[in-house]
Amino acid sequence: MKMSPFLPQDQVFWYIAPQTITPLEKDIVTDVLVIGGGMAGLMAAQSFHKRGLKVVLLEKNYCGSGATGKSSGFITPNSELSLNDLILTHGEAEAKRIWEFGASGVESIRTTLEEYTLDCDYQKQDTLVVAHTQKAFASAISTEHTSRESLQYESTLYSKSELPGILGSHQYEGGISYGGSFGIHPYRYCRGLKDSLQNDGVQIYEETPALAIENNLVKTPRARVKAEHIVVCIDRFAHSLPTLFDKVYHVQTFIMLSAPLTQTQIKKIFPHDPYMVWDTALVYNYYRLTGDNRLIVGGSDLLHSYVAQETHNATTIMKKLTRSFNEKFPGVEIEFEYIWPGLIGVTKDLFPIAGHDRTMPSVYYAVGSTGLPWAAALGAYSAEAILDKNSAFDEYLSPYRSCKLGPLTQRLLGARLTFALSNLLTVTSI
Repeated sequence: MKMSPFLPQDQVFWYIAPQTITPLEKDIVTDVLVIGGGMAGLMAAQSFHKRGLKVVLLEKNYCGSGATGKSSGFITPNSELSLNDLILTHGEAEAKRIWEFGASGVESIRTTLEEYTLDCDYQKQDTLVVAHTQKAFASAISTEHTSRESLQYESTLYSKSELPGILGSHQYEGGISYGGSFGIHPYRYCRGLKDSLQNDGVQIYEETPALAIENNLVKTPRARVKAEHIVVCIDRFAHSLPTLFDKVYHVQTFIMLSAPLTQTQIKKIFPHDPYMVWDTALVYNYYRLTGDNRLIVGGSDLLHSYVAQETHNATTIMKKLTRSFNEKFPGVEIEFEYIWPGLIGVTKDLFPIAGHDRTMPSVYYAVGSTGLPWAAALGAYSAEAILDKNSAFDEYLSPYRSCKLGPLTQRLLGARLTFALSNLLTVTSI
């Protein structure tokens, strides 16, 4: 891998496209008001609309401008919590039920892009998780394979000597792969779904931030919206909004995007089929190939992961990701053209938040998703919870639950800066 003679442009490559923006200018009344135009918000709007309700969506910037649109577009049920993590914390039966909830988000995204024929660079790619150490192979990769077998999920285990047959590196200690996953251009997905929902009758207003939320009422700069149900789907909270801002924390990651690769370059990385790859490090690296043969490489470090604001022109991260890739794929010369940061909202136990506000029963939260599939699942679940009184996952998703820390979270809290996540950054990071 090599850097361009000039540093990669510090901007989100996904956003290089024109947008048509329509702000809200007059007071309106609706059945359902969704706040937030990312994956969770758009999927919630779709779910309520399909149930025959009048739906309005407000987005403070433009749909896809937040965490969703800045993401790498990995669509897989394996988010921050592995299947083995879930089993250790909740037992096999509950682990399977929780895993299937995340997997439902994968299928919701797939079904939606097919239903609306969204032009979002849909790339069928199997998941490949690789061990960065021998210890990680034993404690994370091998155990995950055993857990998947136990719950009758297919997977393939690769030893250190077998892995180079599918990944052009001899620097990993083994890996596990499984199917059903895919990659998308997340921003184009959001823009395409926004257009499709508008065509179907959903009212969507961009450049319209929610300044204050009351029971059945939201105030914006130029107008008010009255709604029977208000669904909050933002990736992080402003202090002017309800009190859950201290339940969600910032985690920052970075994405670098290469110039289009030649077939020779691609085969040096993926000898046969391309995979969506990430490793087992505490702050992990990940990469995949786009439809126009660009390589997405993502990652961060502990210094940059837990911050209050996005870090731009992150030379340290550029060097770290470049060095890491060079070590794993020596001799593969790649030029990177773009780099951008992204902040996502996470909770202490890494489960998202879904549930009603205690003091404002018309307000429902669907926030803090670690991964686009979980966000999509929350969007659909919000309609079921509100309209059908579905409480199947309240134990894990309630905004007011007591956090049950699993093995991964305990490892995270053992790190110096991550300990600050639960203490010093409670107020300042949102």
